[in-house]
Amino acid sequence: MTAQPAPEMRLADRRKLLLTLAFPLGLLLLSSLAAWPWRALDLPGVLGALTPLSFVLLAVTVGASTYALRRKLPLSMITWLPAGQGAIVLLATGLLAGGAQEQLTALAFIVAYGLIFLIVLGITTAIAAHGGAVAIAFISFFVFTQAARFPVFEVEGAASGNASLLTLAAAAIAVVELALMAWLARRLVEAADESATGTALWIVALTLAHGLLAGWRDPMLEGSFSIGAYTEQVVRWFTFAGIQLGMAGVLIRFRRAQFREQQVQRDAQNANEEEAPPPAEETPPVRPPRRGGRPTPRRRRR
Repeated sequence: MTAQPAPEMRLADRRKLLLTLAFPLGLLLLSSLAAWPWRALDLPGVLGALTPLSFVLLAVTVGASTYALRRKLPLSMITWLPAGQGAIVLLATGLLAGGAQEQLTALAFIVAYGLIFLIVLGITTAIAAHGGAVAIAFISFFVFTQAARFPVFEVEGAASGNASLLTLAAAAIAVVELALMAWLARRLVEAADESATGTALWIVALTLAHGLLAGWRDPMLEGSFSIGAYTEQVVRWFTFAGIQLGMAGVLIRFRRAQFREQQVQRDAQNANEEEAPPPAEETPPVRPPRRGGRPTPRRRRR
């Protein structure tokens, strides 16, 4: 984890860190906010559910994630890569939205999301060697990127006189959710090792809570809101997010156990090398000195 900044620079550094972590999440949110008036006014250039400005903002998010990856993903940019992967999902689903063949669109979404999730899962497993809390937060950031998109009730929902108010409510909830996630991401970066786990659990809780905060949208789009329909949407999100977080949790535990075992083996090997006596030095054989002068004559026997 990063060290605490100096007292005179603490406020400025924390604001800079918060802006850095919130930058890619803000781009995702801006892509949805920019699409709202464009689609509500039925301006030209809409492709699926994407407007030209939304497409540009999502593409910039993908480029920002590539930049963070080239910098070896420092902890201060922990949200950039999952946001970029989430932007790819939003691009794919946005282009496929509004198609005539709903079943084919749903199948394409599952395939696209599954492929990107496997990539994120592999990166999560690699990050697990450096900390389980950071790894579970990383996968949560990716799942949470789906909260950046909200429906435009003026276009997608049933005819209603308060469609603009419903869109405004959905947008306001998305803003609050993403702001909370950016704040928790800063807490994770600033946390010490013993408190990082608690912050990661809060990030997981906020990811799951998105189902409670957004479960009303689909029933309202269909014009038939009920407690049963709301509960169904909440259960769907819990299942959708829970499967991904559960798979990541199992792999993270396995990777952490493997890492600890390797560390124990290295420590034992180093201890054995320190305790082993140094090898004795071989001394070269000493050659007798040569005697000078004439040899002593032998005595004759009588």
